[in-house]
Amino acid sequence: MQTVVQKFGGTSVGDAEKLRQSAGHAVRARGAGRRVILVVSAMGDSTDDLLGLADTLGDIGHDKREMDQLLATGEQVSCAMMAMTLRGLGVPAVSLTGLQAGIKTDHVHGRASIREVGGDRVEQLLGQGVVPVVCGFQGVTEEGDVTTLGRGGSDTTAVALAARFKGECEIYKDVDGVFTADPRLVPEARLRPVVFYEEMLEAASLGSQVIHPRAVELARKFDVPVRVLHSQRAGDGQRGTVVLSEEGSMEARVVSSVVLKGGVGRISLRGVQNAAGVQAKVFSPIAAAHIPVDDIIQEDDGPGTINLTFTLDKKDLPEVNAILQGVAPLVGAQSLRADGGFSTVSAVGAGMRSSSGVAAMMFAALAQEKILVENITTSEIRISVVVREGDGQRAVRCVHRAFGLHSSEGEAQAAALLRGELGEV
Repeated sequence: MQTVVQKFGGTSVGDAEKLRQSAGHAVRARGAGRRVILVVSAMGDSTDDLLGLADTLGDIGHDKREMDQLLATGEQVSCAMMAMTLRGLGVPAVSLTGLQAGIKTDHVHGRASIREVGGDRVEQLLGQGVVPVVCGFQGVTEEGDVTTLGRGGSDTTAVALAARFKGECEIYKDVDGVFTADPRLVPEARLRPVVFYEEMLEAASLGSQVIHPRAVELARKFDVPVRVLHSQRAGDGQRGTVVLSEEGSMEARVVSSVVLKGGVGRISLRGVQNAAGVQAKVFSPIAAAHIPVDDIIQEDDGPGTINLTFTLDKKDLPEVNAILQGVAPLVGAQSLRADGGFSTVSAVGAGMRSSSGVAAMMFAALAQEKILVENITTSEIRISVVVREGDGQRAVRCVHRAFGLHSSEGEAQAAALLRGELGEV
């Protein structure tokens, strides 16, 4: 019997009516003969409310272990509520914490990684025809301490369970699937029926909030098919978006989506002595604090010196700046500058590997809008620019138009132009 893991985000379980609508998807899946596991996030703004509660204690309210104990209660509430909702619909269900579901993690409080999923209790319940409702976002260390997986961690929980039980994963949200851009910013954005793991991973890491990047990475590793659907759309006729492997597909799209990430900070270390291992001295203490950084740029700054510039979440700027205040003298840096107020705009598409002129087309669109580009970084399948935060939305819209993503005809025309079929870019 096929197993499906259905994950519901906080807005999808925000009140009794939304709980019933979401539970309906599990009822229909069981009616189709599938084994169902549910994963739920905290209801509505519960996590933010709990964070605010901790803030009332001042500095003593930010102990990382105790914060995990506190934040994990949000999912326990929604889990119990969902289990009761299912029972009210005639479906046997049991709520399980991360510990009870056998989700083992490392010891990094607030940003833990899943090491294994035991799943014996989940398997037992499935065998009895019961729907296990598992708390997302949380797990437990070998010593029994509660950990949380960080924002968006419920997606990772769902994919990990789908991998463990060799099933599919359905992620239900308050959107219809993955679009060519955020439809709230770009009204003409179109739904993508299919997106490849690699494209989704790039988009997620660059700021798309549809699926958490760690969940996409896990899905790609274990080849778990992921479908993104709207939680409040009744019936199974909705298309949604399927995220799967690129292997065996036809030729990939040049640009699949345009992504905006706001709240970006930037740090520059200038005049750093260019010696072997200097980069490790700069970034190792940041990694030890479990703070992710985004794009890193190194450039020459004269004989024997370099500049190091990188972006990160603006919320992490004060902590990283404090770390580098101690590192800067050790690497001979002449100056250290930390700035907020930026956004990153990225064009993502697996077809970039075999298409030239993508960067030129993107830069021309930004130039036409007189948008200043602060930094540029690239990979095989994406081009990212850092712009002032006030220019972010305008930049997304103009890049989306430049690649014709507003219509299938416009997209085909832009692709033909990039292939040289309609002249030079």
